Formats: sequence, structure tokens, C-alpha cells
Amino acid sequence: MGNHLHDLFEIVMMALALGMDAFSLSIGIGLAGIRRKEALQLCFWIGVFHVLLTLIGLVIGVWIEDRIGRFANGFGAVVLIGLGLHMLLVSWRAEPSSGNRTVRSTLAMLTFAAGVSVDAMSIGFTLGLRSAAYGVVSAVSFGLAGALLTGLGLIIGKRFTSVSGKVGEWIGAAILIALGLRFLFE
Repeated sequence: MGNHLHDLFEIVMMALALGMDAFSLSIGIGLAGIRRKEALQLCFWIGVFHVLLTLIGLVIGVWIEDRIGRFANGFGAVVLIGLGLHMLLVSWRAEPSSGNRTVRSTLAMLTFAAGVSVDAMSIGFTLGLRSAAYGVVSAVSFGLAGALLTGLGLIIGKRFTSVSGKVGEWIGAAILIALGLRFLFE
């Protein structure tokens, strides 16, 4: 039972870390203003893309695990650490949101959702190195967290400044780096 709780905690932390990217970017959209219908659609599509891209990464991770074994765990850990460092670097250098981001068209919304969710594929790759069941539960959790954090970001964007988005990205990056280090030394 202890291992299952530990796995659940890990999944929740990764879901929150991945969702922070969607959260911080949706604050910018919220600052610019978005209608309720568009906001709900955006939350839905980000959730869908988080699940879909995680599962694609999972399939790739399982395929690689079958071919290169334990070496792949170290590689997956390096991917997590690299993703966290990249997220930290990008958020550090980014200008505060000017509030001019819009996702009015369906194509813009789908492109935005896919772009925000692409890091989930890298995480899915790492999860595929553990087990398929763990990966599928993670994918669904990532989708839910991505959708919920997007909605929260849109709401906050209507009420606050973009500073909270940058802090959220830093927290997400720190979580990914910590999990990557844990996987590396496991």
C-alpha cells in the first residue's frame, strides 16, 4: 500500500508540474480576456492534448525499454531534468505577459493546446520506462490537471498580474528537476 501512495504522490506532483505551464500561459490569455465558451473549450483541448501526447510518449518509452533496458531509466531521468531546466530558463527570460494573447479561432486554440502539452510527451516517454499502467493513470491525471490549471489560470488572469504565472512555472520546473533527480538515483 505504501508504494501505491508513493506512486500516487509522484503522479500528482508531475501532473501539477506539467499543468503549471498551461496555468502560466492561460493567465496571459485571461489578462487579454476570453469568453466563457472559449475558456471551456481551451481547458478541454489542453486536457485532451496532455493525455494524448503523454500516451504517445508512453508508447515510445515502452518500445525503447524493450530494446535498451535499464539504460533507458537514466535517459528518462535526464529528459525530466532537462525539461525542468528548460522550463526554468524560458520562464526566467520571458517578458511579463502583455495581455495580447488570444485563442479566438479553433485552429489557434488547438495549436496553443498542443504547444502547451508537448512537454507531456517527454514525460510520457519517461513513464513508459516504468510501467504501462502507471503511465496511463499518469496520462489521465495530467489531462485533468492541465484542464483544471488552465481554468484556474484564466480566472486568475482576469483578476491579477502575470507575476503569479512566472512563479508557477518556477515551481513546476523545480518539481520536474527533483523528480528527474529521484529517477536518476533510484
